[in-house]
Amino acid sequence: MGAGVSIAPEDLAGIESIDDKGYVQNGPTIALSYIARFHQFIAVGATIGHSQNNLNALAVAQSFSSATSVQTEPYRLTFLMADVYGLFPVKQWQFYAKGSLGSMLPDVWEMKIRNDVGSGTIKSGGKFEPAYATALGVNYNFGKINLGLESALLSSEPEFEFEMNGTFAYKKQWLSAFHHVVKGGFKF
Repeated sequence: MGAGVSIAPEDLAGIESIDDKGYVQNGPTIALSYIARFHQFIAVGATIGHSQNNLNALAVAQSFSSATSVQTEPYRLTFLMADVYGLFPVKQWQFYAKGSLGSMLPDVWEMKIRNDVGSGTIKSGGKFEPAYATALGVNYNFGKINLGLESALLSSEPEFEFEMNGTFAYKKQWLSAFHHVVKGGFKF
């Protein structure tokens, strides 16, 4: 089991932070993993996790040239990954590199934008998207219990729906976030 922080990308749904105001904020992430060791240096596993990142609505609104109001909600996603581990044991320490392939399910997310030019929305779909991850980590074993740290980069390309003054457009955008977690585990 792990819990930590999701360090968000600087843009979401094509909304880019050109003035370093931090449009996408860091948020919490949690994960539950199962690992089966097949060899001293190789293991496979599965991970299910959830993360949430808030958007700085005030900074997004201030990025427009005219007076704009923005209403948004946190961007949440759930991910399910199949993992392959390369292990490097050193006494009680277990260093590892991990590659993962799976899917991500974003919660339905919407941002409403309104100004004197018009109004519109940006929405994310609620369907599974392919996801990819790489990670580096270390565990320290206390008999059957272990504690560790992991830094993972999770990437996916969900589709967003843009609607402005009755005109619709769809855009896929790569999203990546670093998930830094503190982990605890039990060896069966």
